[in-house]
Amino acid sequence: MQLAELTRYLDGYLNNAAYADSSLNGLQVEGRAEVGTVALAVDASLAAIDGAAAGGADLLLTHHGLFWGRREALTGWLGRRVRRLMTAEISLYTSHLPLDAHLEVGNNAELLRVLGWESAGPFGAYKGKTLGFVATPPAALSLGDLSAHIAARLEIPDGELRTWGAAARPIRRIGVISGGAAESIAEAIAAGCDALLTGEPNYGSTFPAIEEGVPLICAGHYHTETLGVKALGAHLEARFGLQTFFIPDPVGV
Repeated sequence: MQLAELTRYLDGYLNNAAYADSSLNGLQVEGRAEVGTVALAVDASLAAIDGAAAGGADLLLTHHGLFWGRREALTGWLGRRVRRLMTAEISLYTSHLPLDAHLEVGNNAELLRVLGWESAGPFGAYKGKTLGFVATPPAALSLGDLSAHIAARLEIPDGELRTWGAAARPIRRIGVISGGAAESIAEAIAAGCDALLTGEPNYGSTFPAIEEGVPLICAGHYHTETLGVKALGAHLEARFGLQTFFIPDPVGV
């Protein structure tokens, strides 16, 4: 299909315009006009760009793109990435917060699906939007059992899932928000959650988790955000008959 047609569809389906986001959501680099194969990746890293080129992709679809609200010269690592994309005539399309929040293919909706949990309502307030969910597992869990379940379902390597705080009670309500949302621990406590699941920690958020007995569970920024691009790729395959493939590029965060 035509790149312009696909871009218009994605802009509308993901509702990019509705989000106040530092990411430049949408088409960031324009390549060839026709799209038949789409590469999927969490980040627009050099490894992902090289993987897209090696796989014959016409478009690289990522959650984290190249531009974050700053004026930057196309030199160094950023220049190399853009040059590699343009030399290969590969387009780059990015959706950050809209892909976190999407109710059908979003990172957080997919986390609930993969973990087998039900939504008990929205969670994760950010600039007038909610990005995640309060989730309820089928039965109350200990922190150890909950952590083991998350690690197994998300295929997290040993030692990469980390927790802060001991559960004050059996865990029945979990705030779920992918990526770097450890600061949502205060919202989780206020919402009566028994734990918060996110991607990566920040220093200040560990103390409320410890002191309130509401564990902060960090499963990895990367591991909590592979799901949205994969689900969006499956959607594009079903709707338009495009071929897609995922490029893994974990860095341990």
